[in-house]
Amino acid sequence: MKKILCGTLFFLTGLSLFSAPRAKRTELKIWESSGSEKNFILYAMKEYKKIKPNVRIIYEPVEATDARNKIELDGPAGVGADIFVSPHDHIGALVSGGHILPVEDASEYMSHFYPMAKQGATYNGVVYGYPLAAETYALFYNKDIIKNPPKTWDEIITLAKTWNNKFENKYAIAWPVDDPYYAYMFLDSFGAPLFGPDGQDPKKHNLDTPQAVKGLTYMQSLREKLLNVPAMDCSLDFVNTSFTNGNVPLAINGPWKIQEYKKLGMNFGITTLPAFPGTNKPATSFSGIRLAFVSSYSAYPEEAIEFVKFLTSKEMLQKRLEITDQIPPRDDIEITDPYSKGIQEQLKYAKPMPTVNKISAYWSNMRSVYSAIWSGEDVQKSLEPAIRTIEATR
Repeated sequence: MKKILCGTLFFLTGLSLFSAPRAKRTELKIWESSGSEKNFILYAMKEYKKIKPNVRIIYEPVEATDARNKIELDGPAGVGADIFVSPHDHIGALVSGGHILPVEDASEYMSHFYPMAKQGATYNGVVYGYPLAAETYALFYNKDIIKNPPKTWDEIITLAKTWNNKFENKYAIAWPVDDPYYAYMFLDSFGAPLFGPDGQDPKKHNLDTPQAVKGLTYMQSLREKLLNVPAMDCSLDFVNTSFTNGNVPLAINGPWKIQEYKKLGMNFGITTLPAFPGTNKPATSFSGIRLAFVSSYSAYPEEAIEFVKFLTSKEMLQKRLEITDQIPPRDDIEITDPYSKGIQEQLKYAKPMPTVNKISAYWSNMRSVYSAIWSGEDVQKSLEPAIRTIEATR
């Protein structure tokens, strides 16, 4: 009898051991760009492990600009990320394709984010994105050459009269002249904001307005005065190389170059874009909001939402600023770094890239237009084919 009781007790004890509920284990995959962004994600993964030991996070390097196309293929196939990072202007296509989930308790979650971040994270009145950073381009200047950065384009033209030397590839300023992202400053600053003041009106591309023609005519005039380089040669690589070797003391670039220039030991500063003639404020730039999205294909949506909210908390975005030099779009984070402060100042004059579907036609058609204008072709005639394509895009 004693043996039977002992055996029964052992069986029941063993059963209780093997049938005890185990902590749920979750595996999340996140896509983010390589470089400093990767360093932040790896740091965040370690910190999150301390508070959520049963959540395993896998990082895969996918550039933010490539994530949308990748989730469109990998998501339905069941091999996509639970969380991925993408520029805010991809939000329209992501929502239309059903690839992302809306933000829960959006009003409370967004309470400490800047209005531009809220605007970039919203599509058709619904918040879908979790803001990681705000970025725009600004004026970088070589402090060993330029003591007081110019506040107007007229000042740069004056500088070019003594600095420029085509045979030595020396120019007062450089920027990617046919890149639609950078060239936007010649539209909005002259009164032709793309798709209206808030970038949400697909019927108002404003490329057929006198203001657009005036702005792009002024851009065209700068080739002879400032940067007599063919558009195809005036690439980002040309801008970066010319700035770092001292041939160009002024360059229009973004916060993604700060770490590189610091590592090179450059003595540089960042300030707002110079004002165009007839205006009394810095030129308008395009701004981008870097957003994290939760995939609608995730097997663990609740856990993914919890992690992405952790990523965009005040403490994590403060750390992200230290690691990446990218501006956190929260109003409760103080920025003291002089480089980041320069970008932050330009953000006051920046417009978020439009999220309407027609923006895709702007990106794909306007590079050739800007190149043609830079080459001296008629501004209005150069615009006409792109206008027709944009208006026909649904």
